[in-house]
Amino acid sequence: MRIQRLTQVEPAVVAKMRQAINCQKPEVIQSRFGIGLNTWVKLREGKAIRHSVAIRLLQRLQRDELI
Repeated sequence: MRIQRLTQVEPAVVAKMRQAINCQKPEVIQSRFGIGLNTWVKLREGKAIRHSVAIRLLQRLQRDELI
């Protein structure tokens, strides 16, 4: 069994993400950031998420010029 690598996203990045949305509905989170609601909740709570998801999210945020 493979152990999942986890990565914590900086609080400043999460704060910018919060500012980029007008509500926290699952469909808004998915369309804006490409992540599910459970991942969004983990980010808001300062918890680590899967490394592969974090990399994809950060690339998307850079592409969209949010960070």
